[in-house]
Amino acid sequence: MSLLRDPKRLLAILVAIIAGLIVLIDLVADWRPIDSVATILVEWAGIIAALALLIGLMSLTGSHLGRIRQRGSDWPYSLLLILAMVTVVLVGIFFPLPGRNGIVLPSTLAETPIRTLFRTVYEPLAASLLALLAFFSLSAVLRAMRRGSGEGLVIVTVAVLVLLAQVPAVGTWIPLLGPTIQWLNDAIALAGARGLLLGATIGALVAGIRVMLGFDTPYLDR
Repeated sequence: MSLLRDPKRLLAILVAIIAGLIVLIDLVADWRPIDSVATILVEWAGIIAALALLIGLMSLTGSHLGRIRQRGSDWPYSLLLILAMVTVVLVGIFFPLPGRNGIVLPSTLAETPIRTLFRTVYEPLAASLLALLAFFSLSAVLRAMRRGSGEGLVIVTVAVLVLLAQVPAVGTWIPLLGPTIQWLNDAIALAGARGLLLGATIGALVAGIRVMLGFDTPYLDR
């Protein structure tokens, strides 16, 4: 009854249900009219997502510009974020053609300038963060050994075996180490990864069904 009293909410739910069913039917059936409508709906969704991303980018920029203007807390970090964002956008959109004078739009953001920028800035930062993870892992190992928990000891043992397997000389000293690591990857790690993927798939399926049936309405303004 509450939906009947709110025509706007009911209309939005009906549009979401019909659009979801059309796209779902297009994925499981080959029907030309449905295919054309589903293609249009997916293209509209891409355009709306791009506009939402642009609006979010503008909102984020305005928020950080206000913090810089008011000299709020940690405003230098906001300035650094704005400069990095502008640099990435300009490098990703405008760059000179090889051998010509002029500015053109790239066919993709995977062009040479943007890849060079990520290779010289982002990859060193990512490597530094991964190096810091080694110290956090060592701290976790020491805590697990100090507490003496069985689960922690199992994790530490497996981690040590994996690290030892990365050293070429150790593989020759311990002949069974390589096959043991391979068995752990095939029987334990792969099984866990498949379980996570199946769980995520089932969760996404249930969430999609709830959205199409109107039980969950994340597209409505709360």
